[in-house]
Amino acid sequence: MNTGPVAPRVWLNPVAVWELLDRLDLSQNQLARLAGISPGHLSLLMNGKRSPAPAVRRRLMKALGVDDFHALFIMERPAAAGGSAGRAADPKRKKRGTLGQSG
Repeated sequence: MNTGPVAPRVWLNPVAVWELLDRLDLSQNQLARLAGISPGHLSLLMNGKRSPAPAVRRRLMKALGVDDFHALFIMERPAAAGGSAGRAADPKRKKRGTLGQSG
């Protein structure tokens, strides 16, 4: 069933966040508090395990004093034939479950 165009997924750019946290002398926990999200949720966003909702993106931008969306977030193009485009190519991500391999 085709439901029309799929919007690109948005991911938090952890390198940009760490640079800003360093510049602002803030911890990750302080950022979470300023943005009104839990430290655990921010950790999931920073590690690429969750995509931030639009309201969370706005709160993170405000907490970090960022006006440029692209300075803090990465857009992922949707896959042409389903699946997860872009994320599979991330070298930090572990590949799951082939027999005989751990991890």
